[in-house]
Amino acid sequence: MRHYDFNKIISRKGTYSEKWDDIKEIFTEYNIENIADVLSMWVADMDFLCPKEVIDVVKERASKGIYGYTSFHAIESFKKAASGWYNRRYGYKTKTDWMLFFGGVMPAINATIQEFTELGDGVILQQPVYYPFSESVINCGRNIKVNQLVEVDGNYSMDFENLEELVEDNNNKLMILCNPHNPVGRVWKKEELYKLCKICYDNNVIIFADEIHSDLIMKGHTFFSVGMLPNEISQKLIIAFSPSKAFNIAGLTAAIIIVPQEQNRKRLEKRILINRYPDANIFGLLAGEAAYLYGDIYVDELIRYVEQNIDFVLDFSKKNLKDLRIIKPEGTYLTWIDFRGTGMSSEKIYSLVLEKAKIAVDFGKWFGSGGDGFVRFNFACPRTMAEEAMNRLKDAFAKL
Repeated sequence: MRHYDFNKIISRKGTYSEKWDDIKEIFTEYNIENIADVLSMWVADMDFLCPKEVIDVVKERASKGIYGYTSFHAIESFKKAASGWYNRRYGYKTKTDWMLFFGGVMPAINATIQEFTELGDGVILQQPVYYPFSESVINCGRNIKVNQLVEVDGNYSMDFENLEELVEDNNNKLMILCNPHNPVGRVWKKEELYKLCKICYDNNVIIFADEIHSDLIMKGHTFFSVGMLPNEISQKLIIAFSPSKAFNIAGLTAAIIIVPQEQNRKRLEKRILINRYPDANIFGLLAGEAAYLYGDIYVDELIRYVEQNIDFVLDFSKKNLKDLRIIKPEGTYLTWIDFRGTGMSSEKIYSLVLEKAKIAVDFGKWFGSGGDGFVRFNFACPRTMAEEAMNRLKDAFAKL
């Protein structure tokens, strides 16, 4: 018996949703005749209701009618719930004393870049990768150093030989790791993570590990946090988690950054003061705490539902879109679809998907090197929406 109805259609138009209400402003270079007809499958949030416990705690707190400054006790309570979740779900035991609160993973990445690198230094990224990483590096006045992921027939692996060359340059002081990887969907194995982290550790390169998609792991795969690597390595890491993806509360801005080494933690604490990040949002803390305390069944059912969506997409494409290559993601609710078999240029692919099929997606070029010819779809949506999207693609290709 399913506890949650992920089939339910919930209109988000007109709710100040970036995903649904900002399409016209984001895709300005494309000719979209009727924005209202566009299916939105780009931004990485979900078209599902949050767990009931999350909704209830937000409603109850909102009913108080006073929204003043938030006590640090709420942050500590959130940290404690997070610690229990990581231990329960991944076997990762971490101290709440190691945790820092940030209003999102990206502010934490910015703070880390600012604190542990200098202007002009290199920051290593494994492209194609979540494009705000690149934006942060550039905006902070640092240089992107690409440790290109190796793609063979849609399957991705790490290039350790190139990474060893990059870390030998003393100007490359930081690496941002994405685990599970957005957009290619790899859930990196323990052996891969150990090898990568050991290479960086031996060359005094700090790793910021974005593990925000860690709760969204497909059947047959296991998430391994870099925080569970041997102590001498894990102590040097900075690790980010957030309930935003798995519980659909990204707009409430709450993230946990784990910094085991006291010296690094104090430096980041000082950077928080320097940047004067906004005080914690009470709704984000309460929602995150409720999610981590009561969200096990929700996430288990969510993963099964999203995986069924993706299995449908795989089956449909094999029968109707044979020029597309889709490798089932090991984690995340995102699917990295290879359109190169169509023989079309990237711009023609984007035009077909957005203007002809009327589906708003994340364009592969946004993710940096290795993204051309690919498109990222978000299938954290009711099944009927996934079916509509695939039928639109089929019809668009048929009219070429």
